[in-house]
Amino acid sequence: MRCIDCRTALSAELDGEEAGHPPDVVRAHLRECPECGDWLSAARGLQRLIGAELLGAVQDRGGRVGQGVLR
Repeated sequence: MRCIDCRTALSAELDGEEAGHPPDVVRAHLRECPECGDWLSAARGLQRLIGAELLGAVQDRGGRVGQGVLR
């Protein structure tokens, strides 16, 4: 498996989509390729960061909207 194919499959998995490659093939590549392992770690970190930022934005807006509606 080429790195680009592995990363595309991992990206799809992170997005909850069909990976397009058998999971055992992707995992075998990850065991042999530290660069793709690093890429996956960075992508997971980014996903957590974006999720936290979006959650914070929704909570901030929710408070303002709720206050305006109740008045």
